[in-house]
Order: sequence, then C-alpha cells, then structure tokens
Amino acid sequence: MFSKSIKKPILFKSLAADRQMTSLIDKELIADGGAFTYLRSDWVALYFDSGNVVVSDDGSQSAYRAITTCGEKLWLVFSEGKTRGYHAESDCPFEAFEEARDALTRRRAIRADWDNIKALAQDLRMRRVALDVHIDDAVTSPLCAMGTRHFLRRLGMSKVTRISGFKLAWLMLLEPQLGFVIDQAASRQHAKPMRRATSKSLNTQTSV
Repeated sequence: MFSKSIKKPILFKSLAADRQMTSLIDKELIADGGAFTYLRSDWVALYFDSGNVVVSDDGSQSAYRAITTCGEKLWLVFSEGKTRGYHAESDCPFEAFEEARDALTRRRAIRADWDNIKALAQDLRMRRVALDVHIDDAVTSPLCAMGTRHFLRRLGMSKVTRISGFKLAWLMLLEPQLGFVIDQAASRQHAKPMRRATSKSLNTQTSV
C-alpha cells in the first residue's frame, strides 16, 4: 500500500493532527517536528510523538502515536523490560497493548525452543529437509505485520506470497527473527507446534 517516503512536513502535520485536546493553532506549532523523535528498528523507519502517549492500566506499557516515513499510522508500544517497541497498527492504543502482549508471550514460548528452530534452519539450508512457507505464516507469527512488510519491501520481495524454507533459512542469517516464521510454517505443515524437529519428522514437500 505504502512504498515511497513522504516529505517530513506532510508526515509531521499528519502526526500532529492526532494530538487530543489540542487546538488547531497548537497543532500547527507542533507540526514543526520538534516534538517528534525519529526511530528505526525492525526494518521500520518512523517518527513518534513523545507528547501523544497512552499508558496501560497497570503501567507496564506505553503506546506512542507514530507514523512511518511512508505515511502509515501506528502505535509504537514499549513494554516494561523491553528496549525495542512493537509496531501495532490498531487504531486503539488499548488494542495495541493487547496485540503487543500477545506477541511477546508467543515469542517467549517459541524462544524456549530456539535451539531446535536454529537446527531446523540449518537442515533447510543444507537441503536435508524442505518447507513451503506462505506469507500467511509471517502474518500469523508473533512478528509485527508492519515489520514483515517493510523487510520484504527492502529486499524487493513485496509481492512474494510464498517462499521455500531453503531461501527463508538463508534470510534468517540476515534477520534472525525470521525463525518465528519458520516455526509457524512448520507448525502449519504438521498441524502441531514444531518442537525438536528432525529430518525424519519433516516431509520432503518441494517448495517454490
């Protein structure tokens, strides 16, 4: 949907417009960009408004209104104990909190078995096993959808809908978090969570 960078004045004006309980004059002043912070993480380049923040009821999460350099609006959610924010595309900050919490919970569960995921990736790179990976595997994984889109676009793969596990395993060397997508694809293929997978437990379906 969005692919080209947008000029800063347009981005800042759009971000300032989301300020609540702020007069039109003040929004115009805010739009100079002084209140906005540039951040690039997980392949997403954005500006977030430090003056437009919502804190969760338990105080463990903070959501900042943000906009990517391509013009996509989001809530940048920082969770307690985490230095990197989660890119939530929900319009509601409280839905963004829930989305970020769910993703973090799922990531922790998968990371507990990360050695096995790395072993599977090595098997895929050596072509000892094969795995057919769909774009839906990335969407349903605990990775943020926005980060996935920006990563694919950066590699010139924005129109890709499926990829072989062989290729994805090599890309995992560039972006380790793609291990979550490999795990999701393996879970779908076997109709159960991928745990301690070996070449004998995986079928040899040929991937595109």
